Amino acid sequence: IGEKMMVKLIAHVLVHSGGDYLLIQRSEIKRGEPNVYPTYWDIPGGGVEKGELPRDGALRECIEEAGVRLDSSSLKLLHEDSQLDTSKDKVFTRLVYKAEWVGEKPIIRLDPEEHTHFKWVTLDQALEEEKLVPYLREIFERLRNDL
Repeated sequence: IGEKMMVKLIAHVLVHSGGDYLLIQRSEIKRGEPNVYPTYWDIPGGGVEKGELPRDGALRECIEEAGVRLDSSSLKLLHEDSQLDTSKDKVFTRLVYKAEWVGEKPIIRLDPEEHTHFKWVTLDQALEEEKLVPYLREIFERLRNDL
């Protein structure tokens, strides 16, 4: 009975600069396979690696996916959600950090295998975007309600 459930951690960073938030558009094909939520707008993030802290994973993904180097101290936990995938006997836990970029907006360098475009949007513009990944819509709605 004492078997432990596997937990897969996913860590993201919502980068904001002034009143603008960075969105990156998911590619249709990722490393030769159809992507999940193709052409939807998302934020940098991905799986936390073995022996890596979630916030370090979020920072690494931000560099890999957008070319943006953030300071670990700038990350604030914004959102957590978990889903049980009974078919894989796994819990997927998503942690979303928020980080403010101070100064001129950073130069964005996308990994074309994963993302094809980027844009800076206000909260309202983000919520008007039809192709926004579902967890992100929730976050933007909450951010707007907190204003």
